[in-house]
Amino acid sequence: MRSAASRLGSVIAPGAAATAAACALLALGCGPGAMPASVRHPLVGSAAPEFRAESTAALTVGVPGTRRTRVTVIDFWASWCASCSRTMPALDRLWRDRKADGVAVIGVNVDDSEAAAEAAAHELGATFPIVADLDQRLTGTYGVAQVPLTFVVDGAGTVRWVGRDPEGARRAVDVLLSERSSDAHARARARSVFE
Repeated sequence: MRSAASRLGSVIAPGAAATAAACALLALGCGPGAMPASVRHPLVGSAAPEFRAESTAALTVGVPGTRRTRVTVIDFWASWCASCSRTMPALDRLWRDRKADGVAVIGVNVDDSEAAAEAAAHELGATFPIVADLDQRLTGTYGVAQVPLTFVVDGAGTVRWVGRDPEGARRAVDVLLSERSSDAHARARARSVFE
């Protein structure tokens, strides 16, 4: 009895078999895959509203990020939000894992005081920059009606994903970092052909 691989090889040309195998691996989740589904939000696919703000740690953060920023994650949250107690630690892990890859995470707190924002961030173990949005200016600009709500912005400043699931945010970041890596490899290959 022939194996499935040998039956596949007899139906598909040898070069195509490798391509088919690679596609199958991607479809099974070995790699970043496709961008996860976003919640319906008017900013998905649009330019992220630009801002500069001072964080509670006296760092200036915003969109666009620095020249080194490849992806920016902006999370709107509050100390009284039960779901935020799950989202914040997950986003902190994302930031610690991927900041060397150019990922910036900014927490935008919608509490009434900066002290409440700092205390809640400390309690939740968030080490990424936190902006206290006391006047709700950023909340309004980004169209946030409910927290938590997370935005993933690519290096070009386009909102690519919006949602409430920190694992979805992580997958979106992985996809964007993969896209940038693929683009860089393609440009490097093109340069080497012509040099």
